[in-house]
Amino acid sequence: MVNRLLISVLLISSFAASAQKVWFDGLKKINGTHLYVKIVGEGEPLLIIHGGPGLNQSYFDPHLNTLAKKYKLIFYDQRASGRSATPATDSISLSFFINDIEALRQETGIEKIHLLAHSWGAIPVVAYGLAYPQRVKSVIFCNPVPLSKEFDKEMQVAQQNKVTSEDSTNRSIVIGSPDFKNGKANAYEKLMMLSFRHAFYAQHNFSKLQLELPADYVSASRALFTGLTPDLTQYDYYSRMKSFTFPVLILHGAADAVPLSSSTKLQGAIPGSSLHLFSKSGHFIFIDEPKRFTKEVSAFLH
Repeated sequence: MVNRLLISVLLISSFAASAQKVWFDGLKKINGTHLYVKIVGEGEPLLIIHGGPGLNQSYFDPHLNTLAKKYKLIFYDQRASGRSATPATDSISLSFFINDIEALRQETGIEKIHLLAHSWGAIPVVAYGLAYPQRVKSVIFCNPVPLSKEFDKEMQVAQQNKVTSEDSTNRSIVIGSPDFKNGKANAYEKLMMLSFRHAFYAQHNFSKLQLELPADYVSASRALFTGLTPDLTQYDYYSRMKSFTFPVLILHGAADAVPLSSSTKLQGAIPGSSLHLFSKSGHFIFIDEPKRFTKEVSAFLH
């Protein structure tokens, strides 16, 4: 009986030690809308900008938990994404995304902020760096999308080369399902997961990716793309980043469909930036090589 009690106490103590302190988890009134915000961990603040457009911060869980042992991680769902509100389409544009980041910085009382951007998150972060360079302490780009349209065709070919006949069949099944035709979020979630099936160096790591799309995903996504399309039709940020004076780290997965040449160009565009290649990673470095990811990020921030 005593041994069982001792084991129970040890398990509870171990769980309490590994659990990260949650400072906030809910909606905040930010820049004229309501954004879902989650703040966990203790230490130097690090604002996490998720990929998409249309995804949300849920896919980082639990893969960034180790970082939360050293840093205070600030997650949020971008407007018209995840649990955040969907404002009118005239309140959805890249300028609003930029000002959302600035409003979050002000809300959390941080004078200069560390930013970690995954995938598409690179675009609003670069735009923020151009608009508020004095507020940026450092930037970490994790599997950044190209910062111009010149790599689109190469990226599309790389993605298509990974698609199998089984993928095509499964995609047709989902698109033909009643749930998809009725705009059910679970069907779109299945379709999205199919698109990420080959986004990993190790195929078994695909099962570690979790997506949570809200029930209003279809209507929110429609508003999101209507608002962002003018900003995303044509853009080129490479020549404009020469003014960046804050430290920049670029993490690129060798098995990513995003071409290495785009990350190489990004490094060349930002004075003093560093590019680290992860040979055993795809588009989700923090899932394929979590230990090295944590080590590289921690070393950079330290």
